[in-house]
Amino acid sequence: MARRSYVPFDVFAMRVDVPVSTAVRDGDLGWTCGQCPLSDRGAVYAPGDLLAQTEFVCDMIETVMARAGFVSSSVGKLQVYFAATTAHEASDALALIAARFQHGPLIVPIPVPHFYYDGMLIEVDVFAAGNLQVRTPFEAQGVRLEIVDTGEQVWAYIRQSPGECAVSAESAQFIVDALNRHGLHHDHLLGDLWMVCGNDSQVAAIAHGAQQLQLMSNPDALVRLAKPALPVFAAALSFGKEPVVVFTDTNTDHGLRLTLKKSGRMIWGSGTCADPSLDLVGQTSMIMQGLDAGLRAAGAGFADVVKLTAHYTGGATEEELHGNMKVRHGFYTSPGPASTGLPVRGLGIENCRIAIDVVAISN
Repeated sequence: MARRSYVPFDVFAMRVDVPVSTAVRDGDLGWTCGQCPLSDRGAVYAPGDLLAQTEFVCDMIETVMARAGFVSSSVGKLQVYFAATTAHEASDALALIAARFQHGPLIVPIPVPHFYYDGMLIEVDVFAAGNLQVRTPFEAQGVRLEIVDTGEQVWAYIRQSPGECAVSAESAQFIVDALNRHGLHHDHLLGDLWMVCGNDSQVAAIAHGAQQLQLMSNPDALVRLAKPALPVFAAALSFGKEPVVVFTDTNTDHGLRLTLKKSGRMIWGSGTCADPSLDLVGQTSMIMQGLDAGLRAAGAGFADVVKLTAHYTGGATEEELHGNMKVRHGFYTSPGPASTGLPVRGLGIENCRIAIDVVAISN
């Protein structure tokens, strides 16, 4: 097969035209766009029924994996965005996903306040690899660590049990020791997504602890979890097999914060903007311009991007999604990357309306 291949955006439809792909495969690795309970005309399947939509999306994932040349056991990580009314409903949906993918992929629950299409309650990002190894989980000091090794990257998921509101010294030491046991050190950290449920002081305490561990690249991109949030904090981390080279690490007077890292052929970038004078579209434009320049500094461009994720704060309207999506999509042509964009409860700082991450591969 060719080094890079695409599954076109034809499995379901958005309510606007999008130059993105349902899935992108590059070598042994693969990424999907957010898999949504939508028809090929953009209609929501089983509106308001989380379990029915979860089953529908699991079926969709298996279809997309097969079209990308993977099997179900190639699924290494599932980032599950959902809007549930109760913790019991959330647990049932996550249990259903775990039952469908019994080989033990990382399942990262991300509760959100709402979606952009009325009645939609779930969206799932899939990270896949042709040859992956699921490591035995570690748990101590109220912290659980799960690891999947893809050969070229290592994906880790850390979560803390409810009841703690900061990264304690004991928890921090456990995290470092457990990661080091697998040869995972902060100088190999390629990408990170931190998620927190709590008030401002709890969020600040956890962000401080994560930065002390050198496991948080951009505190502004931290996602505040909506109810019902199961862990107090969680982190989805990606490690390269080679030490990272930091190409861009800036924080400007205009509130633009950019980080671009590279490990081997893998590039990860994170951009946020906290300029209060800019609306969602304005901040999106500033971030995308910054990421464009950062990718070029790393010897790549948006044509090399395989995955883009945008977390934004806003209402439950399709207009807000479509507005920032139009800006993002202006930076690439079809077949574009696997792309996900959806509203979250909040980000690391108040004036930040959107955080955008990209994964690129420079061949």
